[in-house]
Amino acid sequence: MATRAAVLSKTGATVVHHSPIETLEVLDRQTFDLVVLCHTLSESEIGMIADKVHRKISGAKILMVTSELDGYRIRVDGKIDATAMPEPGHLIALAKELLQVGSYASHAGA
Repeated sequence: MATRAAVLSKTGATVVHHSPIETLEVLDRQTFDLVVLCHTLSESEIGMIADKVHRKISGAKILMVTSELDGYRIRVDGKIDATAMPEPGHLIALAKELLQVGSYASHAGA
């Protein structure tokens, strides 16, 4: 995740990364616009984190980095295949797209 965090920092966003347990704790005291979940997490870790994001952070988007063998059944806003990702720019573009959709939705109701 450190490499993906470095790539995502090129979006201009503040990027932090944590272990699954730390993530659950951080979600109690901090909000995020985009949460990126790695394919190396267990399905139960992904489920717990995604559930907490959906309950605690209105408008937050979840981007799941998958491998071609993953079959997760959680609600996410975007997926990217870690095994076929052609270049870091693809991850940056998808993150920006998800953040713009969230920003537009937040401002549309105002």
